Amino acid sequence: MKYLNGLKLRSISKLALMVTIGASVLSACSTYQPTLGAQSERNKITVAQTIERLELYAPASGLKLSARDSDAVSDFLYQYAQTGQGPLYVNVPANAAQGLGVRQTQSLLNERLRAIGLSGGALQTGQYPSRPGVPAPVVVSYRRLATVPIDCSVGSNLIRTFNNQPQSNFGCFQAANLAAMIDDPRQLLAPHEFDALPAVKRTTTIENYIKGEPTATELPDRQQITVNE
Repeated sequence: MKYLNGLKLRSISKLALMVTIGASVLSACSTYQPTLGAQSERNKITVAQTIERLELYAPASGLKLSARDSDAVSDFLYQYAQTGQGPLYVNVPANAAQGLGVRQTQSLLNERLRAIGLSGGALQTGQYPSRPGVPAPVVVSYRRLATVPIDCSVGSNLIRTFNNQPQSNFGCFQAANLAAMIDDPRQLLAPHEFDALPAVKRTTTIENYIKGEPTATELPDRQQITVNE
């Protein structure tokens, strides 16, 4: 029997064997847990093109809009001015293309567009097939970008937390709420351009002052009024 620092070598060998067997048992019981990526990668906010449309029934006798419908037209055109891309499409039924109601609808759209600073050139008129004698609406539509709704359904048991891993849909509702609050989805594709920093503006003003150039903000050409005697 050999001794090392007062301990039996046989006892040390048995202890090492037991530690090795215990580690093997624990490793056999463990299962592979994939590491989830970043939350922003799992729940990406995507942007897609969508079509907004408004239907206006314009009979041959003339266009008759209630106060509520008139406000809906104004709101629709305002949203087009804010987020619309491309022309404003006006599709009229073929069987009523020359009717009084259709002409009044087109005049109303032109008038409302001018009221918000847009010209009638934004309109693109077309026709679609319709059955004679059957009321058909004038369809006004435009394209815009919108965020795609995110499906945050729970597909696993939230109680199973023994593996100390986040759920696969962790952070999904945060991304969904953020997507719903974005007013202009184009900001996700490309950020808006920033104006010059105040420090840069001050430097430009000082340089103009040294050169003897005007430092005041340039005003547009004022109207000159002359009185002929």
